[in-house]
Amino acid sequence: MKYLLMIYDNPETRAVFFGEEGAPLMAEMDAIMAELKESGELVDTAALADPASTKVVRSGGVVTDGPLAEAKEHFGGYLIVDVESEERALEIAARWPKVHTPMEVRPLLGEGGEM
Repeated sequence: MKYLLMIYDNPETRAVFFGEEGAPLMAEMDAIMAELKESGELVDTAALADPASTKVVRSGGVVTDGPLAEAKEHFGGYLIVDVESEERALEIAARWPKVHTPMEVRPLLGEGGEM
């Protein structure tokens, strides 16, 4: 079963993560990523640019700046994993470095809409 693990962050957590004090967090994240690659569970991953560079395309082709909603946290990156169970996806999310705000775990639907 494939799951999308959505990483939320904010300017303060990004500053910590990418600052000098972030080295142990990066090492922790790198270890998890290496494990997921080794096990074959990692399908894809990416970090997202700052929300200031976001564009929203609305009905009728109207383009506006910024994310859909004003919020302190924003969608900052993701992992797609292919794991045996929801429990395993939750285990991976629980191990992610704690500087980030919550991580959302959501199953991906198959082509026919099945989970």
